[in-house]
Amino acid sequence: MAGELLSIGTRPLLVASFDPPGAGEAFRMWRERNADALAAVPPGAIRVEYGRAQAGGLFVRVRIAEEHLVPGLAS
Repeated sequence: MAGELLSIGTRPLLVASFDPPGAGEAFRMWRERNADALAAVPPGAIRVEYGRAQAGGLFVRVRIAEEHLVPGLAS
């Protein structure tokens, strides 16, 4: 298959996950608690995914590229 041996790099690792209800507020609190550690991560290495859960309400997932993981991230 074309591109089969093409390296696509590493997948960003899931470092935090918040489910409804209250996912938005939980994410904001997590981001505040981890502000110092997250300051060392380049903006392009962080991905925040959000959407609506099937049962309703917002979910939030935070991923960081493996090569930019920082120690000290609190849950």
